Amino acid sequence: MKKIYYTLFVCLMGLLTFSCSEDTDPIYNSEDTTPSTLNAINDSYTLEATNSQFATFKFTATNFGISTSILYALEASLDNNFGSVSELGSATDVDSGIEIAAEKMNSAMLGWDAVPETPVTVYFRIKAYVQNLSSKPTAMVAYSNVISSTISPYSGEREYPKVWVIGDYCGWSHDATQFLFCFEEDDKNYQGMVDFGEKAASGFKITGIAGWQDDCNWGTDSSAAAPEAEASTVQLISSGGSGNISCYSKRFYHFSFDKTSLVLKKGNSFTTLSIIGDAGAQVSGWGTAEVDMNFDTTKQRFWADVEFAEGEVKFRVDHDWGTSFGSATEGKLDSGDNIKVPAGKYRVYVNMNNANDMTYELNEKDFGK
Repeated sequence: MKKIYYTLFVCLMGLLTFSCSEDTDPIYNSEDTTPSTLNAINDSYTLEATNSQFATFKFTATNFGISTSILYALEASLDNNFGSVSELGSATDVDSGIEIAAEKMNSAMLGWDAVPETPVTVYFRIKAYVQNLSSKPTAMVAYSNVISSTISPYSGEREYPKVWVIGDYCGWSHDATQFLFCFEEDDKNYQGMVDFGEKAASGFKITGIAGWQDDCNWGTDSSAAAPEAEASTVQLISSGGSGNISCYSKRFYHFSFDKTSLVLKKGNSFTTLSIIGDAGAQVSGWGTAEVDMNFDTTKQRFWADVEFAEGEVKFRVDHDWGTSFGSATEGKLDSGDNIKVPAGKYRVYVNMNNANDMTYELNEKDFGK
């Protein structure tokens, strides 16, 4: 009788072991991995702002020796050891390759402090890693061969990751939105200055793509108390059913958005930004005459054409000294000091998107354009 019980016990344990093994991830052996082969691209490129295409990177599939879904990322570096890496794009299959726009490549190079119009060697590789194993080993990553090309960037503004601020002010169209930018490139902290015109109170939301997707559709929580008027912070939720943010009523707002906590924080807010000082007929008497600035919704920066006499100026909001901006460092709005200006005709630019690096510029070439 004991032998019968023992035999049944062994059989039961065998069945349990077999059942459990069916639910676990397949066994990975790094020695079974065959990495991707990245095809060569042209030996050299001169990037141009008028040409949207840089290159399409073609590569073979990585084989980890198991059946699993793989994500392929294109990495670039100025160092052939890839000590500092920028990820330019990604794909989940190899059929179409990874297409990189000239603007994306140029932005990465400017981020590396590459000198415009100067050729520099850039190294590329494919990083492949498993997406869907619950117990993925940290070593379950494979790198392709390294290729290189000599590339000359062009002068231009660096492109940063962004989220879309969409609302009634832009007709609820993603094609007409303004953005919050990730200057730290940590995919967490986004900020920017947005011009809502007269429609901030009509409502807006934030999205992570140029479209509507529940996991990056950020708005208010209808089950929570409504935010107070001009709230300093608003807790958002990610849901297709999230509500519009409608507690603000001024024209310009600097917002910071934490993509991890989903907290929206209000910074500077006002209706008018003006140039004030004593530097000619248009800007005189420290308030007798001042110039209200326009806002370029494409560049998301303020501008005004001004003819200065030699003198000093500052910038202030809503024609009041409650909030004003000066400079201790040329080109930076980093203090309350007056800004010395030379005589001449200038297009004056002010960029407040990055609260930690607000700038101004006096540009003679752009005057009147």
